[in-house]
Amino acid sequence: MRVLHLSDTHLGHEAWFRGAPKGWRRADDHLAAMRRVLAPALAEEVDVVVHTGDLFNRSRPPAKAIAAAAAVLADVARVVPTVVMAGNHDRRGVRGHFPDPPPGLTVVDAPCTLAVAGLRFGVVPFLREPAAWRAAAAVVCAAGVDALLTHQAFDGSRVPGFTFRPSPGSDTLGEADLPAGVRVILNGHIHTRQNLRLGGAVVHHVGSTERTSFVERDEPKAASVWEPGAGVRTIDAAPRPMVVVRGAVDLPLVTPECLVALGRAAQTEELEAEAQARGGWVAAWARPTRQVGLFG
Repeated sequence: MRVLHLSDTHLGHEAWFRGAPKGWRRADDHLAAMRRVLAPALAEEVDVVVHTGDLFNRSRPPAKAIAAAAAVLADVARVVPTVVMAGNHDRRGVRGHFPDPPPGLTVVDAPCTLAVAGLRFGVVPFLREPAAWRAAAAVVCAAGVDALLTHQAFDGSRVPGFTFRPSPGSDTLGEADLPAGVRVILNGHIHTRQNLRLGGAVVHHVGSTERTSFVERDEPKAASVWEPGAGVRTIDAAPRPMVVVRGAVDLPLVTPECLVALGRAAQTEELEAEAQARGGWVAAWARPTRQVGLFG
């Protein structure tokens, strides 16, 4: 059985860039990336699709994003069974956005066990308290599962400049939180793609399908196809390039239709004009703001 695993699509992620075509929004990239990685499902090359949280960027997504998600998921669910679960950005739940889900689409807001396409999944959407997650995971996996679907940070999960570790008040999970007998965890939440061994389990962090900030500018983005006993292969999401320009020396990195952030020292009309002349689209908040410190 082949499971197409994607996560953190963050549909409706709005950001504006100077120089971009009229009417274009960053949300268009997120939707396009989701469609690209779902192509194998539409081609009947997999047996089930699972989305492990943060379908939307906000708990109250724009109507346009909900309509787009409903259309894409309906197309996929007509071909293969599809499961979508809530992440931390979906803290109000996902089910309410799909009042009449089509046959083949299962939307999960609370811990449960699902039998889909010959596989048994434990499903635990994002929970902030490790004790609550540990109790829920133990229940949904009690009778044995082929994989646990979840949306958490685990001990050793890495993002640029930071490694997650369990600590008081943290929602990061450790080996002691894992249900007995679980060997495969298909995880969302962590945007950096990686595989992590935790005790007897392997945690597959599929990563996000598009870059949600310039911190992720050097990261590949993808979905995965997991086959029990055969490992994982990737599906390239082909994210839009991102470049941070801190001075004139960085301008050769700017290519047509890439996204550009100007570092603090580069926030001049001359450098912005040159970046746009090279075809780059410049972040609309690139003038001095409190956010620029992240990139400058």
